Amino acid sequence: MNRKNKIWIWLLAGVTCTSLFSCSKDLQQDPEQAIPSDLVFTSGPTSLSALYGVYSRSQRPEVTGGQPQIIGDFMADNAECYGTALFSEISTFTASPSSSIISEMWRIHFDAIMGANMVIEKVPGVQDPAFSAKDRKMYVAEAKFVRTILYFQLLNLFAQPYQVQQGGTPGIPVVTAAFDGNITYPSRGTVNEAHAQFEKDLLEALPDLSPTFSDPVMARGRATKGAAFALLSRLYLYREQWDKAAQYADSVLKSPYYNLATDYAFYDANTMEDVFSVQNTDTDPPGSGFGWAYYYRPFATNNGGFCPFTTSLETAFTQEANDKRFLMSDEGTAGNGQKKRFTLKFPNVGTYKDNAPLIRVTEMYLNRAEALAELNGVNQESVKLMNALRRRAGLAEWDINTFGEKEAFINAILNERRKELCFEGHRRMDLLRRGFSLRENDPAKKAGADRVILPLPQRELDVSPALKGHQNPGY
Repeated sequence: MNRKNKIWIWLLAGVTCTSLFSCSKDLQQDPEQAIPSDLVFTSGPTSLSALYGVYSRSQRPEVTGGQPQIIGDFMADNAECYGTALFSEISTFTASPSSSIISEMWRIHFDAIMGANMVIEKVPGVQDPAFSAKDRKMYVAEAKFVRTILYFQLLNLFAQPYQVQQGGTPGIPVVTAAFDGNITYPSRGTVNEAHAQFEKDLLEALPDLSPTFSDPVMARGRATKGAAFALLSRLYLYREQWDKAAQYADSVLKSPYYNLATDYAFYDANTMEDVFSVQNTDTDPPGSGFGWAYYYRPFATNNGGFCPFTTSLETAFTQEANDKRFLMSDEGTAGNGQKKRFTLKFPNVGTYKDNAPLIRVTEMYLNRAEALAELNGVNQESVKLMNALRRRAGLAEWDINTFGEKEAFINAILNERRKELCFEGHRRMDLLRRGFSLRENDPAKKAGADRVILPLPQRELDVSPALKGHQNPGY
């Protein structure tokens, strides 16, 4: 979103906390940092600006600007890590609860979430006769979607997947109320409780979200019905609710606003391949000198060469010759000075303006194919869905008779999922939810094991009575 059209939501009173649980020290601020909410939520236009502020807050490197996404690749087997020592510690499962990177990811996620909470709570009461009921409901619904996708990402980083104790393990604190000046200390709850809130928010939002917007930037960068359908599909897939995962993926695929791209030129282009992409521009990038290309492109003057291919991922691609997805890569210098292979998905190494592709139509093909395979074994529709992806990649189509067993079929779908979505942050959760090890040479790194999830930040444990004694095992 263009900054000239924004009122930064973190300027609202109570949203400026540097920690979700330690706000008091931040209540003494300069006047321009303490705009009361009743001066912001005064009209339809100011409410929209506040909503845009939530989207903008989500752009930052610690949220959708690359850092959680590279963790999804280098904690798994897609990417190596040649970044700073703090990233290397996460990659080698030796991170400390005092890690500043982990602490900032937590803090800034909650900063954006608290902005969303403010929109959800305040917009319905705005006194402006020109502010239509339809727009009020839509702004609230969009804020619920953004809150959900951010909480979902946090939960996946800091909690075990549903497959461990069927969601009964500790989750994260889920706060849905706007900050009113009173400090509270919410407990972690369970993964199931967090998922239930995500489902509730998305289902409540669906009727009020716009099907699309006329401006391609808005159509792909704001929450829509299709984005909510897609996120529900992902949620149900992660929970092994296969029928619903397939159903909601199909809702996206049947929508007139989305279509599988015919080639791989859709990155950063706001095409019908994009279901939800956080928008970045030259003048409004994720952060000063940071973005997806900073981490995923080779070492150069302006970027770090953090995350090249692993040998494992290269091997997965080279099992079949001339895979067009593999052709979207090239050799370059990694952060350790060695020649490595890097993705070309995010080419902008100037301002790092590449959009963040959080949900694509391709994922819905993969979700539905996997879910139907779980329900029906080797089936014609899953084969058809996968063949659409394989044709685009320049590979031979599958025959339904190729796969004798359900397990082999699902593993083949997962392998295609790996190659389609690599360097977009999905791999870690795909391995954990399917019971595979994050590392081929370390079979112990599976869901339920110590340190396959991040530690709660020590700062939060120190200030919150509800979190004391509830650190993740192994830390």
